[in-house]
Amino acid sequence: MNARPVLWAGAADAAAAVRQLCPQAAADALARAGEICGHTFLFRDHWEMEPTREPVHFDGPVVWDAVPAGDPEWTYALNRHTIFVHLGRAWQYTGEARYLDAFVSLLGDWLDRMPRTPASENTTWRALEAGLRPENWLRALGLFGPAVPEALGRRIDESLAAHGDYLARAHGPFQRLSNWGAIQAHGLFLIGLWLGRADWQALALGRLEENLRHAVLPDGVQWEQSPMYHCEVLHALLDTLLLAERNGIAVPPLLPEKARAMCRALAVWAAPDRTILPQGDSDVIDAGDLLAAGALLFRDPLLAAAAQGPLCEETLWDFGPDAPARLAALPAAWPDCPSQKLEASGNYILRSGWGREDTWIHFRAGSLGGGHGHADLLHVDVYHGGEAVLTDAGRGTYVDGGLRRALKDPAAHNTFRVDGADFTCYRGTWEWGAIAQPLPALARFTPLADRLAGGHLGYLAQGAAVERQLVFLKPGLLVGADILRAPDGRPHRAEQFFHFGPGRLTAGESAVLWEGGRTCAQLRWLSGQRAECFAAPCAPAYNRVEDAPALRLDALAAAGVTALVWVLSLGGPCQAELVPVSTGAGQPLPPGTAGAVRIRRDGAESTVLFSWQAGSHDAGLLCAGDCTGHGNVLVFTPQCPQGLCLD
Repeated sequence: MNARPVLWAGAADAAAAVRQLCPQAAADALARAGEICGHTFLFRDHWEMEPTREPVHFDGPVVWDAVPAGDPEWTYALNRHTIFVHLGRAWQYTGEARYLDAFVSLLGDWLDRMPRTPASENTTWRALEAGLRPENWLRALGLFGPAVPEALGRRIDESLAAHGDYLARAHGPFQRLSNWGAIQAHGLFLIGLWLGRADWQALALGRLEENLRHAVLPDGVQWEQSPMYHCEVLHALLDTLLLAERNGIAVPPLLPEKARAMCRALAVWAAPDRTILPQGDSDVIDAGDLLAAGALLFRDPLLAAAAQGPLCEETLWDFGPDAPARLAALPAAWPDCPSQKLEASGNYILRSGWGREDTWIHFRAGSLGGGHGHADLLHVDVYHGGEAVLTDAGRGTYVDGGLRRALKDPAAHNTFRVDGADFTCYRGTWEWGAIAQPLPALARFTPLADRLAGGHLGYLAQGAAVERQLVFLKPGLLVGADILRAPDGRPHRAEQFFHFGPGRLTAGESAVLWEGGRTCAQLRWLSGQRAECFAAPCAPAYNRVEDAPALRLDALAAAGVTALVWVLSLGGPCQAELVPVSTGAGQPLPPGTAGAVRIRRDGAESTVLFSWQAGSHDAGLLCAGDCTGHGNVLVFTPQCPQGLCLD
């Protein structure tokens, strides 16, 4: 056997740094390790893919293929063996023999009783778990070091070799594109590195290169439209690059190129508090460790800026106790324009600034993302004052049934439906029926105001096309126009949904006031919609479903063009009203052709003027009160009284 390779940071030094700088993480590891010693299992790791809330206890031997509550994700979580990392960290923190004894006993039991068979390849030996286990085993070995009995060490090496044989063969079209392929390639690379198998290292790097070429879009977003799985792939990639660099192994140039692009996309995509969105099949998770890893590996000023905030323990375990100082020494800089577009994936971000208290708006106008995607076209997330005002309802569970469907359907998102039908149709937990075709989005960013527009063809069968236009008057006003075009000559019913973050929702006349823990917001509707406030399921994490306030607006849309207008005022209420629009010659224009919104807040008045139907007026000026200009979207504010044309 060749000399063992250099893997992660020195265990003793990293453990001491975690205890000093991340004491809660150390306390959590000790708590988990104590439970594991008693055969009680609760999965709550930072990047746990399917965390649990109810502990599962075994009085006797662990049943490795148990399926508590009928959710096989529990089985998969157990057999990824993050439990051994907790035991290793607890041993480093305390030196108590019981943690080493539990590791030896549990892993020996698994090796004795969990052979790979055709049946177990669907449970304890899924290819995904076989790709995840090597990292956790090798991290545990690094934590326990020479204390691991020699006989167990030999058995681990033998099993890793068997894992390598399996991963080398478990590869097909699914792995070439999905997150599984990147994770499996990472596991195979680690095994090849540990066992000195250069052939497996090369095979893994080649597969990872192919997966990234297919799966990472030009804007750096992983195609499945789930920030969490984007991060899982990114972790596999960054860890591969880190260990390859430490061991002098050349990697294909595409790997660091895609890794940096994925990190930069994450820096833009993440909410102001550095958490990923519960978009698609994702939980709300702090991405600080991945942003820090990207900053340290690439010395990228954007990543150094995005990584700022509470230290994550993973940074210390991977890069050592001096990592915080190295991070602090990096030049950090945000882009000049706070608003950003991830155009290939259809994720658009509007910002009033780069601070954690600033307004941040996310708009979804891209592809579905396969089984992990949700029916969320034209959905909007809004953060202000450091908390979520409008949010995605999350995923909750992978078990097929009413909850899974409810959280994936359009009504669980801040979007709108036509005639009670879904524009993208749920068929099963990983399957879709008819899928709406998104239309190319339009974006314009300026220091004063931003504009976004997107649409889709999901209602062609109903004889309608839909779009959403957004105008962001910085720093705290968002004007929305949900447009339904129905040339078939018959009216349609439109529903708009708004899901708020945790807080209190109070209904008033044509408006609701949301009050959170740190800020408030008023949503006002201006097109005669009927309103219903209700409690909706919201799942910020897997297996964690809560009630959150929501609003449903209902309106009858006449034949032709109907625009349903709303205004979201952040940090306090506003007054808003629709204003008639006329041509420069004084000819009134019908509401289906153009519209304007006059907003008064804090003693200032602004007007947003829209033209949403082409006609003879396009050749002239548009007027709304004292505001006159030419264009499809015009903004008049005290800072720009002559008008700013955004389209």
